[in-house]
Amino acid sequence: MLVLAAYVLSKGDRYSLYSADADGLRRIHEMLGVFVFVVVVLRLLWRLLDSTPAKRPMPQWMAAAAKLVQFALYALLIAIPATAVLGTWLEGLPVTLPGFDIAPQIAKAHGLGQLIMEIHITLGNAILWVAGVHAAAALLHRFYLRDEVFQSMAPGG
Repeated sequence: MLVLAAYVLSKGDRYSLYSADADGLRRIHEMLGVFVFVVVVLRLLWRLLDSTPAKRPMPQWMAAAAKLVQFALYALLIAIPATAVLGTWLEGLPVTLPGFDIAPQIAKAHGLGQLIMEIHITLGNAILWVAGVHAAAALLHRFYLRDEVFQSMAPGG
């Protein structure tokens, strides 16, 4: 939900978020991005500490697809905020958080910053597709295959 909210608040061209009119939306967008990153880090730590859910019997291609989609989701959830911060800083803009701004600590490289922000936008679009495939697979398991895979995805499942 955080990713979807951040996506909805980012609509428009890449510079419209940096206009004075959109300052509030940009701050919310960046704050949501930070929350996403924190939640992902906590989730990864939890996965390291908690036991892995029991493997459910399924065809090998399904198990491989599940691993691929999980990897893609985690990679995107880390890469999206990383490209946002790096691209923003390379364009010479601060990253804004509630109550303070984090000024760029690296040399300004406008062209590279623009390229990285384009990558950020592309990754932001890609995560919606990957998450959609993941959700569709979960619903397939729940309502068509009627196996326990859907329940195993839930905390404590």
